Amino acid sequence: MSYFNATAFPFPMHSITIMQKDRILQDKTFGMFRKNTPHRMFSVTKVFTALAIGALISENRLSLADPVIRYFPEYTPAEPHPYLAAMTIKDMLEMRTCHASTTYKVNMRSNWVESFFTTPPDHRPGMIFKYDTSSAHTLAALVKKISGKGILDYLREVYLDAIGFSGEAYVLKDPFGSEIGGSGLVCTTEDLMKVARLLLALYNDTLDRDFPDICGCADSIYDKTFWKRYAEFVKDAMSYHTSNLHDGKTLDEKMGYGYQFWMVRDGGIMMYGMGGQYVVIYPKQELIFVTTADTQMIGGGTQYILDEIRRVALTLGVEADPVPVNPGATLPQQTAGAAPAANTALFGKWELQPNKSGFTSLEVNDHELVLTTEAHRFVFPYGLDAPAKTRDPKYQQTIYTQGFPQKDGSLYLYAQILDEYVGNMHFVLNVKDGKPTLYIRKIEETCFGEFNGFFEGV
Repeated sequence: MSYFNATAFPFPMHSITIMQKDRILQDKTFGMFRKNTPHRMFSVTKVFTALAIGALISENRLSLADPVIRYFPEYTPAEPHPYLAAMTIKDMLEMRTCHASTTYKVNMRSNWVESFFTTPPDHRPGMIFKYDTSSAHTLAALVKKISGKGILDYLREVYLDAIGFSGEAYVLKDPFGSEIGGSGLVCTTEDLMKVARLLLALYNDTLDRDFPDICGCADSIYDKTFWKRYAEFVKDAMSYHTSNLHDGKTLDEKMGYGYQFWMVRDGGIMMYGMGGQYVVIYPKQELIFVTTADTQMIGGGTQYILDEIRRVALTLGVEADPVPVNPGATLPQQTAGAAPAANTALFGKWELQPNKSGFTSLEVNDHELVLTTEAHRFVFPYGLDAPAKTRDPKYQQTIYTQGFPQKDGSLYLYAQILDEYVGNMHFVLNVKDGKPTLYIRKIEETCFGEFNGFFEGV
């Protein structure tokens, strides 16, 4: 029986495998691609890096709370920036680093790992989700430092060999010899399915049932104690940690993020690789999808695949989440039911550190966000159940703003510019230890140029 239908996709699909409760429902390749042909999995690699970090934590060789600079003194400045010094392994796994983007892409002829420590920080770590592949790249280098092995070789020792992961799989290296821990994995669709099955068993506490021979050996460091700790890490990694509503390009990239795992609609958990390399797991239904494709020529093309996965999943017992959608923004709210109240810890008035936009102060309460410059006071009233209307003092444009309190305690504001100019602005506010970090992303051709970047309150 054929479940997944790719005939209408405007890009080449390479493979689809669907498994439910250890039964293969569909296993199909398309076009020139052949079963078990090695395939570049791009950012699915990040999950393997996270799993290796989790194994080291489960061996008590590493801690989530460790500052990353502790392990790279050769790259750390003599007087490191406080934001860099404060950044932990956990911050990096959550994509809440102190950098606004992938550091090694600024100058790819400089050492990629070193760039993570020498690029000036943009903002406090642990505050705002911002996708950063150099974070995973650096974590892969950390795995090599501690274990003496690359991420695959280390994980082979722990469990990949035991579950039949192919010996031919490998991770590409950067020009300086470090594994590309953010996007370099080359393996097969079957390899990903085997890892997904193990993760499902760890998440659902069915390891003894589904993999009875993998643990419990008394003369191995990977004994029952290790596997208990590792299962705890995997469950944590596959759970919601931070809002990414402001950053995703498609609907399923806006539902939340764990430790290198993405949350998707209806209780799904995703490994995400550029171009349509996906592993989507629905733990409750013991359902797994693995896809490979090349969507790179179609903007937002990955949503075709995710929508088809969702359509099939709903026919196989997955229950649709009653997630409300903001009608003005067509964005998920990431909460069900009535609009929740905003976190009162976010309310206050702060001076802002000097910034290129010239904002001098930030004020936030339960119905408005205010940014001040020497010349203007920008007031963004917001509603939680519906957008609030205002007109800005500088560009004289009508703006409608709605607030979405997030499960991680942050506040997301979607501001729609609807006047002579059309566009939108995204505000994300988080506060830790009484200090706010505000991120603004502007998408509009002509105006509001100052509404971009990170702004730190003091």
